Amino acid sequence: MPGTAKSAGLAIVAVLAAVVAGAATHPAAPAVAEPIVTPTPAPSAKARPAPSAAPSISNDPRFVPIKNRLYTAGRVPTVTCKLPNKPVRTRAGLLSYANLMVACMQRAWTPLVARAGFYLPTPRIDAYVEGKTTGTRLCDDPPKHTDAFYRSSGNVICFEWQEYADPDSDPVWDQIDFQEMLAHEYGHHLQDTVDILRTYVFAHAGGSEAVLLEDERRLELQASCLGAAFLGAHKRSLRLTGGRLDLWEDMVKHTGDEYNPDKIRDHGARKNHAYWSLRAFTSANPSSCNTFSAPAKRVS
Repeated sequence: MPGTAKSAGLAIVAVLAAVVAGAATHPAAPAVAEPIVTPTPAPSAKARPAPSAAPSISNDPRFVPIKNRLYTAGRVPTVTCKLPNKPVRTRAGLLSYANLMVACMQRAWTPLVARAGFYLPTPRIDAYVEGKTTGTRLCDDPPKHTDAFYRSSGNVICFEWQEYADPDSDPVWDQIDFQEMLAHEYGHHLQDTVDILRTYVFAHAGGSEAVLLEDERRLELQASCLGAAFLGAHKRSLRLTGGRLDLWEDMVKHTGDEYNPDKIRDHGARKNHAYWSLRAFTSANPSSCNTFSAPAKRVS
C-alpha cells in the first residue's frame, strides 16, 4: 500500500426525486463519508401493480433489477483504449483522462446495452470543487464531503477533482483510485439506462429504513461490480496488472461501510464489496453482477 493514500471515489446517485448517498472508504485513507438521504417518493400507479394483479415481470418493478436483460448480454468486449500513462494532477488533465476513459466504456458497453434492448447515451463529465460553483453548472450544489456522484438528470458524472490531485498523496494510487471511481459512476449510468435506477426508487417506496438501506447496498455493490467487469476486460490498457493490480485489489478489499465514521450501512461490508468486484473483474461479464437476486448476507 502506498505511504500516503486517500479515499476511493465516494459514490452518490441523484435520480428522480431521490438521492442515494453513501461512502466507500479505505483504511489507508480514511475519508469523511457523506450521509444517506433517502426521501420516500410518492406511490406511483406505474410503479406499483394493482392490488389484484399477481406479481410478474411486466407489472412488478421489483423484477426489473432481478431479471434485467443486461445480465444475459454477454462479456464486456475489449475495445481500443488509449490513456495517458503519466498520472495527471490538474483539473484539465483529469477531465481529459475522464473523457477518454468514459469514451472507452461507452464503446465497450454500447453493444451489450443494445442487446438488452436499450439505447446507451453518452454521459457528460464535469469536475467541481466542493463549496465552489462550476463554470458549466452541470455539477452545481454537490453533496458535501463527496468525491464523486452521478446525476441522473442530464446523465452527468461529477467528481471533486482536487481529491485526485493531492500533491501529498501517491500519484499511482490516485490514478487507480480515479479509474475505480469512474468505472463505479459509469456503473450507475448503466443502471440508469437499463431502468434499474428508476424502478429501484419506486419498488420499495414507503419501506422500512432497513429495507431501503439493503436496496441501496444492492445498488451500490452492483455499480462497483459493473465497473469491475469493464476494468477486468481492459486490465492491459488500464495497466491493472502486476503491482498496480495488487493496489486495486487492496483498494476493493478495503472499501466498505466499516470505514464509514457515521456507521451508515449503505454501501455494503468490505468483504462483500471485494466479493462482487473481484468476481466481475475475473469474468468481465455483467452476469456476475445480479446483486438484486443475491441473498441478504451477500449484500450486508
